[in-house]
Amino acid sequence: MGMNKHYKKLLDFAEQKGCRIIHDDTHRICFNANMSITVPIEVTRENLFALAHEIGHLIDYVNGELDHAQWLHDDAYRITAEMSAWVNAHRLLKDLGIPTEGYRGHVDSKLSSYFKYEQVI
Repeated sequence: MGMNKHYKKLLDFAEQKGCRIIHDDTHRICFNANMSITVPIEVTRENLFALAHEIGHLIDYVNGELDHAQWLHDDAYRITAEMSAWVNAHRLLKDLGIPTEGYRGHVDSKLSSYFKYEQVI
């Protein structure tokens, strides 16, 4: 199964959860508490994993486990929410039968960005 089909599976999952998908190459991939996820048009493994991560936030939000205002203003809370989204993403990829080869490296490269600000550590 090709990368486009895997990407479509993720998009379909998000839409089934009531999330609106916005295709926009001018903004970074992100989940918004207005129940939308902005995604790039280009389908790459990197974007696939990033989309799964944003859906991880969606899962927590729908389940009442993500406080978006606290995520915006509380660095310690943000770290916990980000880790939860990565765990949700991995579980979702597995559940949808999407290969996770390279996932750990992707996550490792992204985790350091959460610690780039002095107030987080």
